[in-house]
Amino acid sequence: MQRDEVLSRLRQSRAEFDTKVAAIPEDRLGLAPPGFAHSPKDVVAHVIAYEELIVERLRAARRGQSTAFDRDRDGWEAFNARVWADAERTSAEHVMARSELVFNDLITEIEQLDDAELTSVTGITAYIDPAWLEGGSLAEQVAIDGYEHYPMHFAILEAAARGVQS
Repeated sequence: MQRDEVLSRLRQSRAEFDTKVAAIPEDRLGLAPPGFAHSPKDVVAHVIAYEELIVERLRAARRGQSTAFDRDRDGWEAFNARVWADAERTSAEHVMARSELVFNDLITEIEQLDDAELTSVTGITAYIDPAWLEGGSLAEQVAIDGYEHYPMHFAILEAAARGVQS
């Protein structure tokens, strides 16, 4: 997959996610709709955490530093548990302010890659911890943790926008 396609998919899927978040009144951002364990604000924080991991991995790889993160060693379940707990303690204002900044950082980092780095172990991808790549390409992991991840949370955002509260 080429860099421009990855960037396009990230932007398109994140725009759809952001549109759904924007449809939620501010006073409902911290309320979990019935049938859901997390609030929309917590979902945004969760998405940001995954984007931030990609950014941190790419920045560390550019510096030739380790990209071994506990999320890859301890598993996504432990990572998610920590992220959800942290999100509950974070204000909606803080989460929403960081959302655009983190996504812009993600785009900036992806823009610096070339097509080969996204599809094979070359350039900075040679520094990416294989535990994250799981035998796949960088492009595949950006999809999983990025543009394929956002739609997984559309149902909760739509329920919150409809005004169904717990």
